Amino acid sequence: MTTPTSTWHGEPHPPSPTQRAVPGTVIGGRYHLRAAIGNGGMGTVWQAADSLLRRDVAVKEVLLPNGMASEDRQAMYERTLREARAAAALSHPSVVQVYDVVTEGGRPWIVMELLHARSLADLIISDGPLAPRAVAKIGVALLGALEVAHSAGVLHRDVKPANVLICTDGRCVLTDFGVARMPSESNLTTPGMVLGSPHFISPERAVGGAFGPPSDLFSLGVSLFTAVEGRPPFDRGDPFETMRAVVEDPPVRPVRAGALAPVLYGLLEKDPVKRWDVIAARQVLRELLAGPLANSATHHVTDPYAVVPPTPVPAPRPAEAPSGQIGGRAMLAPGELPTDRRPGPAPAFPGAPVAPPRPNPAHGLGDRLRRLPMGAKLGIAAGIAAAMLVAVVAVASMSGNTPKPVAVPTVAPSPTGPPFPVKSFADDRGFVLDVPAAWTQSGKPTSYYDFVDPQDGARRLRVNVETASGTPTAFLQAAERNLRDPKRCAAPYQRIALRDGASVQLAGRPAAELEYTCGTGADMRHGIWRALVTGGKAYVFNLSVEDSRFAESRVIYDHAVETYRLNKAS
Repeated sequence: MTTPTSTWHGEPHPPSPTQRAVPGTVIGGRYHLRAAIGNGGMGTVWQAADSLLRRDVAVKEVLLPNGMASEDRQAMYERTLREARAAAALSHPSVVQVYDVVTEGGRPWIVMELLHARSLADLIISDGPLAPRAVAKIGVALLGALEVAHSAGVLHRDVKPANVLICTDGRCVLTDFGVARMPSESNLTTPGMVLGSPHFISPERAVGGAFGPPSDLFSLGVSLFTAVEGRPPFDRGDPFETMRAVVEDPPVRPVRAGALAPVLYGLLEKDPVKRWDVIAARQVLRELLAGPLANSATHHVTDPYAVVPPTPVPAPRPAEAPSGQIGGRAMLAPGELPTDRRPGPAPAFPGAPVAPPRPNPAHGLGDRLRRLPMGAKLGIAAGIAAAMLVAVVAVASMSGNTPKPVAVPTVAPSPTGPPFPVKSFADDRGFVLDVPAAWTQSGKPTSYYDFVDPQDGARRLRVNVETASGTPTAFLQAAERNLRDPKRCAAPYQRIALRDGASVQLAGRPAAELEYTCGTGADMRHGIWRALVTGGKAYVFNLSVEDSRFAESRVIYDHAVETYRLNKAS
């Protein structure tokens, strides 16, 4: 049984490291604590009055668990000071203003700007998924904050909805730089420890690799996906399985994102070298806000944080319940939500702005995770648990209530229009699906049809029916043997994944999926196949594009999967 934590009432006796302050406590001789506005496992955020400058401020009190070793306690105090130093080094409306750091009772107290705000996690939990327009504006704001941080050599390392605040004046801010690190500072985590939230960790960090600005951008992509879809894209209900999915699996197909989908896929690219950077993501978001997501869009949103009501469906599919890791409460910090729009119409989907081509390193993050010895895997899992236990999760909410654990509501998928113009294509051999309306059709009616982007002849969707037996996986394995022929697919051929199982379906039936690359440099191609074998036939389609355009183009493939139907008995 642990000893209850005592309280401290200010002068004349300073608090011990295990004493919790109470209203009326005076810190640094000038900050009078008034009321707790957020509590977490590691302390409290207080609304306080600065008697010297006569203004309200927020004060972060750090209180660690009883029984923690003195060296560990000191390390966590150093981490708190790191947060203050990292944030104070940045100047941006979407980054917290740190006013002061006071050492009182042998531990640090951080004095910051006081904001009346809700965390993005709270908005998702209480109101449901946000409108794509709102999420796009949030994305632009957070990209600005990360750009400034990365330019100063500061990596956030824990971007997630709980660390994003939406203020009552409409501003948006990225907060809690407590996990941040500058290049000149030593690492405070132990070997094998992955500090951060499993759902939002990038693939390279999940396998213990080097991290940099692309890692924060992956976490931003997960956060924006969560905001617009109502659940994280890699949630598996278990921390280690979730991390495995982050490394190996594609994200859950977005059903609410609409025109945002290419941005989400670009930020969720597994390979950090090919992942969209700040400039590419912001360019597309701004053009979406000027065009498809302008106020005249299908979902007219007056309030930038209004939630689009879900469209009723006759028989909603039960969605897998998220594990609740999108949130909790967040510390406070200020920021500004940009509302200006770039002039000119948004480009048509086939020519939407994309990140510039980049060299492609070898794939294999999933292999790296599988090859880790059990001790390392357990170390990663222990690191996750430790990070969860010591994370400061306190919010400056207007209600001032102590946060309670909450479960993320299950969100039934809501049909929305496709994120690009489509037309329905029906084949006499027994299938129908949607294809991009502007793409030109060619091919052989008895063999295959190609649909080609008129603005980019290297971007093609092929549909086909062949005589086949056996399983979909065996069919794709045979197809892969042909792809390994340099005459068909430039060397080197590299499989990214061969997927099957309950989650891989086509027309409501078990299917298989093959993803691969072939070639090198600017000539590298990226392909993905989906196959269904039934009634002695293989129903197949594949998307083939230049590797640099795959993230943007993935939404075309996903929409084909969603709309593919067999239109006669098979």
